[in-house]
Amino acid sequence: MITLFTHKRFLLSCIFILSMGIGLAQTKSTNIQTIEGKKFYIHKIEKSQSLFSISKIYTVSLEDIYKYNPELKTNGAKVDQEIKIPFTNTLVIAPSGTLSMNTATSAAIDTNKFITHKVAKSETVYSITRKYKISEKELAGYNPGITPSLREGQIIIVGEKTKAKSYSKEYKASNKETKTASNPKEAKTATFNLVDSSFLHPSSKPKKIKYTVGLILPFRSEATLALDLNELIKTNTNFPNVPALAVDFYLGFKKALDSLASKDFDVQIELYESDDKDSLKLTQIVSDPKFKDLDLIFGPLYANGFKTISKKAKEHGIPIVSPITTTNKILYNNIYISKTNPSQFTLLESLADYCMDSLMNANANMMLMILSDKDKKEMGFVNAFKKYYNEKQKNRGRLPKDTVTIAKGIEGLKKQSKPNVKNIVVILSGNQVFLADMTTQIAMFANNKDFILCGWQSLSEFENIDQEYLNQLNYVFPHQFNITNLAALKDLDRSYAAAQNTIPSEYYYIGFDIAYYYLNNLKSSGPDFVHTLNTLPFESSYMRFKFFRPDNSTGFDNRGVYIFKYANYHLQKTGWK
Repeated sequence: MITLFTHKRFLLSCIFILSMGIGLAQTKSTNIQTIEGKKFYIHKIEKSQSLFSISKIYTVSLEDIYKYNPELKTNGAKVDQEIKIPFTNTLVIAPSGTLSMNTATSAAIDTNKFITHKVAKSETVYSITRKYKISEKELAGYNPGITPSLREGQIIIVGEKTKAKSYSKEYKASNKETKTASNPKEAKTATFNLVDSSFLHPSSKPKKIKYTVGLILPFRSEATLALDLNELIKTNTNFPNVPALAVDFYLGFKKALDSLASKDFDVQIELYESDDKDSLKLTQIVSDPKFKDLDLIFGPLYANGFKTISKKAKEHGIPIVSPITTTNKILYNNIYISKTNPSQFTLLESLADYCMDSLMNANANMMLMILSDKDKKEMGFVNAFKKYYNEKQKNRGRLPKDTVTIAKGIEGLKKQSKPNVKNIVVILSGNQVFLADMTTQIAMFANNKDFILCGWQSLSEFENIDQEYLNQLNYVFPHQFNITNLAALKDLDRSYAAAQNTIPSEYYYIGFDIAYYYLNNLKSSGPDFVHTLNTLPFESSYMRFKFFRPDNSTGFDNRGVYIFKYANYHLQKTGWK
């Protein structure tokens, strides 16, 4: 029997289990005391927190924890128990003029290279970053483990003395190189030569038996573990959406990995937790010593966090996959990125291609509906559709004139429609009220006439849209997922339901398909496959992988899109590819 209690209990237990393996999910204690002449963090053990996870947080050995807390060996660790952790990250100025950590094993940091700052009373991370004109992310990069609660007298790194000089020197050299060119063509060449060609020509990596893959997901374990599950169930409140989708993605990913595992293919997952708005946590991830040794990275799910991680991945030459982000901006100037979720403009272009390939003929009339000149987003889609459509038509030998007619509102449609031909109407609005009204009016006007309505998938989901009208108008829309392939997903549903007595979200399918596509190619071809994704098309149960790369300095964009239509009162996938 499927119960809300079982579903929420399972999700919470997954978050708990996953959080045990995420050392970066927690920060160090701000309670620091000097005991018998030695500084210690005073750490209060949290619920379900192990000594091993605490050792990872503070980068100390278990032996050190037991050494200063011998009672742990006899009595074990208890919730809310305070234990001493040897202090390891206080920066002090040594007599030699170098900056060193207050630990015997720390390497000295040259103060001739770094700019330091002594924290004054009431100073905050924000005020210091404003003072030195650096970001919180940069400050955390200079000072791994730094917390928002700064202590008076604490010495931190706020910049590099040599960085500005080095940059200035490089800038002047490049500027001089450009100015000395005798003509504009030479100037362009001189400027282009400054590009780091190592990013354009990645070195070949050998095929291995064992790989390490980074998986970065927004589990939000700290907030999730603090939830009162009984209260959620009692009030029938939904489990937080973001952690739930992260768990589903992980379970799907792990399912695919397990299906590919063999004696000659072993993949270890390094699991990281990230939140798009937590710059400190993102910096901690790229500062992890294991990060540079990853063979492949999946995530983070959202654009801002992905930019931070992908920049560092590029420095280490690590391929990185964006599973959810739709914006193409993340692909520029980074050949190590591939994006699996098509952008809305890719969906739009696919719809235009389908109209040309399957709907248009000599007796067809193409119209675009516009909601309002003030709706900038819709106008952007309209202009993009029209430009793309017309250019493609010209390339196919059509006359060099507009082949798309703009019709504003129902009166514009009545005026621009033609009798005895197929009238194709494309509406790219997201305004639900307008769409409901326009669909009704078009259906009434098109009665006994040949009309086909096209637009976004969202129109088919609105409750106030009569499905009879969508069927009458043979409604067509593009989608990035194969939402009608339910039969093929039954096996995945069955294994998921066996674990938590309910059906999975789409993120379970997405996690499975992405993991299977990339890891199967990794297994068969080795690491270099990521640079030839455009030659490796593949269609799984839920996703279509059809990668495109605009130039040699850009990452790969997935343009695998499905086209669906309403016919005979059923939603059907067309055969268009």
